[in-house]
Amino acid sequence: MTSATNAQGTRTGRRRARRQQAAGGTRVNAPRRALSAWLFLGTLLAGRSARAQAGPKPQVGIVLLHGIGATGASMEPLAARWRAAGWRVATPDLPYGGPAAFSRPVGEADRIVRRELQRLRSEGAQKLVLAGFSLGGFFAARIAGREPVDALVAIAPNGGADMKKLDDELQRARQLIAQGRGDQPTPMQDAAVVGDERYELPAAVPSAYVTWFDPQGEMNWRRVWQGLKPGMPVLLVVPTRDLANLRAVKRELWQGLPPHPANRLYEPRSDHLGAPMAAADESVRWIRATVEAGAAAAR
Repeated sequence: MTSATNAQGTRTGRRRARRQQAAGGTRVNAPRRALSAWLFLGTLLAGRSARAQAGPKPQVGIVLLHGIGATGASMEPLAARWRAAGWRVATPDLPYGGPAAFSRPVGEADRIVRRELQRLRSEGAQKLVLAGFSLGGFFAARIAGREPVDALVAIAPNGGADMKKLDDELQRARQLIAQGRGDQPTPMQDAAVVGDERYELPAAVPSAYVTWFDPQGEMNWRRVWQGLKPGMPVLLVVPTRDLANLRAVKRELWQGLPPHPANRLYEPRSDHLGAPMAAADESVRWIRATVEAGAAAAR
């Protein structure tokens, strides 16, 4: 009797186990099942809420300006670093570089930069940054004082007309203009910002030359710097081994910026020519924190 009862109990247990297995394995009590469902739903909703709050990153467009005598291609190493960060970068050729340097006036350079800004906007850029190296950094500051942009990156800005000794060349250019020869290509000279060295400009045009080198004209560096707009953050890069004239005015440049909590003076261990890549990592960090994150916080 006992053996039969045991056998029947064993068969009943086996049937119960098979039913549980067919139903999906080990039985889970109802309260635990409900708790698991609530936890899953809460995690899902929290993830959706965080994504909705963060939103997509704003499209950032950057116009990056080259230095004197160079072309846009010279800025491609830094531009590639910024493109790798997910930003659109334009590196136009400007009239103060290449074989025809200073054959076109300052106003033509203005138009080129404005055209690049408009193109980036049309391609979807929601935030615009003007950046440049050496004379390009100085010229970027000039445009940033005139156009609605969201930030300025001035890398070793240099080359203001009042920093050069070119009175004799300016006098000659004005004489040519008075003689009606102001629009004819005429070899002129540029001067170093430090020392007395001169550089030949074989394709210069006197009427254009004056717009670039008149010390009281459009490229007067104090006038440009004082024209920066309030409310625009600036990353100012002054390398530790930069040209002596820029190191001498570093404090004036920095203190002359319109106040902004994101303004940054960065001094990498570099010479003048090495400044763009020496500042690459810091510029990525600053643009990401100031332009991208700042835009997201404002939404």
